[in-house]
Amino acid sequence: MLQPWEVYDRDLFELEMIRVFGRAWVWLGDTEDLQKPGDFLTGRIGAQSVLVVRTADGEVKGFLNNCRHRASGLLFEPAGNCGSSMTCPYHNWAYDLDGRLIGIPDKARMYPDGVDMSQLGLVPIRIEVAWNKLVFGCLSHKTPSFREWIAPLAERYDTYKFETYTRYHRDLDQEYPINWKAFAENSNDDYHVRFVHRRLNSQRKSMDTIVRFEGHTCSGYKPHPDGVDMTQGRTDLDPEALRGHYADYIYPNLTPLPYPTVLIMVRADPIAPDRTRLFSRIYGLNRTLEQQEADLENLATTNREDTDMVTELMRNLRSPFFRVGPATTWEGRAAHIMRLVREDVATPLAADEFTC
Repeated sequence: MLQPWEVYDRDLFELEMIRVFGRAWVWLGDTEDLQKPGDFLTGRIGAQSVLVVRTADGEVKGFLNNCRHRASGLLFEPAGNCGSSMTCPYHNWAYDLDGRLIGIPDKARMYPDGVDMSQLGLVPIRIEVAWNKLVFGCLSHKTPSFREWIAPLAERYDTYKFETYTRYHRDLDQEYPINWKAFAENSNDDYHVRFVHRRLNSQRKSMDTIVRFEGHTCSGYKPHPDGVDMTQGRTDLDPEALRGHYADYIYPNLTPLPYPTVLIMVRADPIAPDRTRLFSRIYGLNRTLEQQEADLENLATTNREDTDMVTELMRNLRSPFFRVGPATTWEGRAAHIMRLVREDVATPLAADEFTC
């Protein structure tokens, strides 16, 4: 489990940004923002700003969101359309939608000996559009494919048909004074659910929780009691998915909660050792505005319950006298995530980890 000295250490945090997040598949958004050429979305993988853009020939490509000249960002809104090119605001270097450098102002004067523009295109990143809907990015060239990364969840997720879900009319986006690992541990703690979220106890058979973890994924399955039906008439899913719900986790920072007609996504973006942004988005099948608002309010309450509790832990994790107790069987997922973090932090980068 998470130890006090792993929470506030700035050097450890910086190492995590490279060795954990630099090697991981991270959810960045969805194709609803990438409908036509020039459409883009921006995000972060650890501390690294990235962009994803729909090219002129319809491909979805990703790049570091940094001009190759002096590292300025290129696109600054969460999503939008940049036309046919992306231009740096600092020295006006311009790139096409495929990342090629196509313009340097006063090039002959600035580079009288010439400059090879073909070597100064944007740095590409790996992009996966999963289920024709969800956009994931990865910085490392050594990390397995996205499908391998989520292998224990992949076939079950195929059955939901997420490509038919549509995004709710608003997101939840807030920063909290917590460490990203403390929130990850909470998200994978099935022990706290019936106490911190006791208002939901009538909707789940918490004592029948099934804890699973394998590879880079975890899952806490909670059956529903008789009389609680969240299928909305769907019958095309596995019986387990129809009789209960999953609190899943995709390492390092994504909590997906899939239901027959709703998909909740909660991502914990690390900002500092004691600062994390929670970005939450919900997708659904034929959900009315009233249903969307009810789902969003319920999620906001759940997020608040969790972050209030984790904020309390953060205050006490500063103590040099505290030692963490043993993990229970229902904290197996949390312990698994911390093992993955420590393994990544302890593993040096390959020489060609981030180069083609």
